[in-house]
Amino acid sequence: MHPVYETDSSVYRPGMTWTRISRRILPCPPSALWPSLADFTRWPDWDPDLTGAELHGPAEVGTTGFLVPSGFRGRVHSRVAEPFTITSWVQDREIAIRQPIPFGAMDLALRLSAVDGGTEFVQEITLAGPMRAVMVAVIGGDVVKHFDVKCAKLVSLAAQAEHDA
Repeated sequence: MHPVYETDSSVYRPGMTWTRISRRILPCPPSALWPSLADFTRWPDWDPDLTGAELHGPAEVGTTGFLVPSGFRGRVHSRVAEPFTITSWVQDREIAIRQPIPFGAMDLALRLSAVDGGTEFVQEITLAGPMRAVMVAVIGGDVVKHFDVKCAKLVSLAAQAEHDA
């Protein structure tokens, strides 16, 4: 099954917000995928857009952390970006973060829902603020474009964990 990309037009306001929702059914239960999502230090293992990630405390709403994007973006981000904040944390179901961007924010939510045949994995990204178009070009497009790679790596990590158990 190919991923579905949606734009919620009720959220889109030219120049202010950009939202993309990607979804795919993965052939494993949410509990097999959750460890790779819940451990921020493992995000670079499944997200090709990251080379580093850290959390500044326990995984819960309000905790901050830092993501290091790959390539040139990471070098710039490491010097100027503020930490992200966890905005939602529901065990085995959802992680959401808010990353400040110039004059706005990036909201990223990762959701798991048990369905027949596995788990529906949903990634929702919203970039908001007057620099939205620039941030879409810098990071937003890749977050959507690499969704298939993320899904494949998450399934591979879940299978490896099951094999190692």
